[in-house]
Amino acid sequence: MTLNSNKDFKKGYEVRKAKNIRLLEKLRNDIYNEIKENFKIKEKNSNVGLNNFHKYVKNLSNKELNAKRKLLINNVTKKINFGEIIFNSFEKLLTDNLGPDMIVQKNCNIVIQMPGDPNPSEIHRDAPLNSAYEIVAWIPLVDCYKSKAMYILNYNSTKKALNFLKKNSKDWKKFEEYALKFSSNPTVKFGQGLFFSSCLMHGSNINTEKETRISLNIRFKSLFSPAGKKNQLQYFKLLKQGNLTKIGVDFESGNLF
Repeated sequence: MTLNSNKDFKKGYEVRKAKNIRLLEKLRNDIYNEIKENFKIKEKNSNVGLNNFHKYVKNLSNKELNAKRKLLINNVTKKINFGEIIFNSFEKLLTDNLGPDMIVQKNCNIVIQMPGDPNPSEIHRDAPLNSAYEIVAWIPLVDCYKSKAMYILNYNSTKKALNFLKKNSKDWKKFEEYALKFSSNPTVKFGQGLFFSSCLMHGSNINTEKETRISLNIRFKSLFSPAGKKNQLQYFKLLKQGNLTKIGVDFESGNLF
């Protein structure tokens, strides 16, 4: 990732408004239609229905909820091209930082965090298991703020936290307390996305707001950047090729002769 190519991305993350919110509105409505069908919800307004999701499923056990959530992800993954829609909504930021040759994660994850959910995502970073050259796109389907949003440490704060962890590797609680002092909870409204380096520390707190958080996350990277420890062919697919790469592929395949 070329942090210097985008002034706003030097800290390792940025909140960016979609260039065409209609694409995200259609995406949200398509996902909500699947949610309505899976969870038998009658509310027609997607924003109201998603924010109040916890009220409609309060009689479901955790086992039932997880089973329906898995079914939801399987269904929408087959029907919706998440990578292309999110790329088209935020193309400039992604191409500015990743270049013209881009691949995208095959599956998009849908995260549902209801008020009081006792199992938030603990502080972590995606690299080095994932490539250190990926951009994670976090796209909320509802307005996210305070504890309803995720938290993140910027590039310099992540380095401080990792240096602290090296010296205190046996005391995870002490590390968490230290690292969270440097975290921030950026407000990300529907129609915006939080984009960050896979190297940054991030996570979520218990949602103490009165609304459910429903968000998407998917990863983008340059076709030619190091792949990390995951099999790139297994987890990613080609999204975009520049003209030079098309010529090179054509040449090496023998089609020019």
